[in-house]
Amino acid sequence: MSNEGVGSASWFGTSLILLCSAMAIAEENRAIPNAPSSQIRANTSLQVSVAPDSFVTERRGSEHARVIDRQFLILSAISTAAIFADSYTTTWIGNNYRARGPGPCTVEGGEPQLYGLHPRVARSYGVGALMSGGAIAISFASRKYLPSRVRWMWPGPFLYETGISVHGFGTNLARC
Repeated sequence: MSNEGVGSASWFGTSLILLCSAMAIAEENRAIPNAPSSQIRANTSLQVSVAPDSFVTERRGSEHARVIDRQFLILSAISTAAIFADSYTTTWIGNNYRARGPGPCTVEGGEPQLYGLHPRVARSYGVGALMSGGAIAISFASRKYLPSRVRWMWPGPFLYETGISVHGFGTNLARC
C-alpha cells in the first residue's frame, strides 16, 4: 500500500470514529420518553413499604463492569506484539542504510514522516511505544466513559493499530 493508501485509510478510520461519536452524542441527547408512572391517575393512592433488606448493596450491573478484564488484556497484548514486530522490522531499514549505504531496503516506504527515511532503533521503538500506549489509553477511556449504547466500539483502536502494524510488518518482510 502506498503512502496515499495509508493516508486515505487513516482519514477513513478517523472519519468513521468521529461519525460514530457524533451519532452517539446525538442519540444521548434525544428526548426521554414518558415513564409508565406518568400514566397513573392523580387520585390513585400509592403505598410504599420499606423492608430492612432494602439496604443491602446491589451487585454491580453491566453498566459498572470492570474495564480491564481478560479480553482487554488479550487485545492489548496482541496489538502491542504487532506494533513491536513492525518496529523491529522497521529498524532493519535504518541498519541496512547505515551498514551498506543506499540500496534495496534502505528507505522507509510506509511512513517516512513518522519514522524518518532511515529510521534509527530508538525512534522506531519510541513510535511503537507511543502507538501502543495511545491504543491502550483510548480503548480504556472509551470502555470506561462511553455511553452503554456505543461502548461496543472500545476495541476499535486495538483493531486499527493491529491492522496497520501487521501491514507494516508484512511490507517490511516482503521488501527486506
